[in-house]
Amino acid sequence: MHCHPEFTPALSNAERVQYLSLTSPNHLSSPQLNACTLTFTAPSHQTENILVLDSIKARRTVRDFTEDLVSNSALELMIEAATWAPNHRTTEPWRFIVLEKDGDMRKKIGQIVHDWTYENAKNPNPVRRETSAKKAQQEILDAPAFMYVYSVEGRDDEMTRENFSATSCAVQNLMLAAESLGIGVGWSTGKPCLAPIDTAIGAEPDWDIVGALYIGYPADSEENKSERKRTPANELTTWS
Repeated sequence: MHCHPEFTPALSNAERVQYLSLTSPNHLSSPQLNACTLTFTAPSHQTENILVLDSIKARRTVRDFTEDLVSNSALELMIEAATWAPNHRTTEPWRFIVLEKDGDMRKKIGQIVHDWTYENAKNPNPVRRETSAKKAQQEILDAPAFMYVYSVEGRDDEMTRENFSATSCAVQNLMLAAESLGIGVGWSTGKPCLAPIDTAIGAEPDWDIVGALYIGYPADSEENKSERKRTPANELTTWS
């Protein structure tokens, strides 16, 4: 299957993944990714397709998912999009660790996060502490897909900051690619990242954690339908 700018079918989420993945997501070259992404999200000559700006505005943090699993093809496509984020000096500092659904590593990390949450909860009530810890653990176990994103440190503080910023851009790329596939993402920098999970999942000593991503198809819930608001851009912009 070949991707070209004139392709404009109406596809289901599964068909989008199949089409955008081409014959193999592992062989998705940058021209193919660029053409497919533009074709699906923002060809300027076809108003019926979703514009990139529409995807940006439609994207929201999602933590309430259906039970449908996210295919490896979809995850690979999202990660491929992430790797095309801008990065100064082409350091490509991003690293992705995917924890398989129901896998031993997912369960291990869930337990580590549970224990850390219990020990660090501010509420002295042990029942409340256990409730909070169990919730953090269950969210990890229940997510249809779950991923950690790291940034590799640079040779100095300046490069390390650049790398972290670039990896944050990569996460945004991943989330926009997910949005174009009808997939939701929740980006967390809280309990799953504060808990001591680095060694357990094989992160290198010079990797800085950027976030944990909960990934899945959004459930039809009020939480996912809540209105998103932003301060008008002109109120945040100074022209001089």
